Amino acid sequence: MSFNSILKIFLPKDRVFYQLFESVSAELLKMGETLKQIIGEPEFEKRAVLIKQVEEMEHVNDELTHKIFTELSKNFITPFDREDIHALATSLDDIADYIYASAKK
Repeated sequence: MSFNSILKIFLPKDRVFYQLFESVSAELLKMGETLKQIIGEPEFEKRAVLIKQVEEMEHVNDELTHKIFTELSKNFITPFDREDIHALATSLDDIADYIYASAKK
């Protein structure tokens, strides 16, 4: 058995963290675009609908962040440092919270 085959045993077999981070960033992009629409919308009723959409996107982001933390607790081997994954997930969640708070204001 070669060293590479032994090393493959310890490497993560799926790209779950990358997929989750891509999903979170796509959701943040949608939230940012919707916030831009809110800022430019003069009608109160349409702004209220857009704010509700941002709120729903923020809840989706919270679920994705929870999945990241769940995967972090389940996986022994991670593609990069556990603390970095935790910090990145927390920071991205904070961004979503800030966008939602800005939309409400």
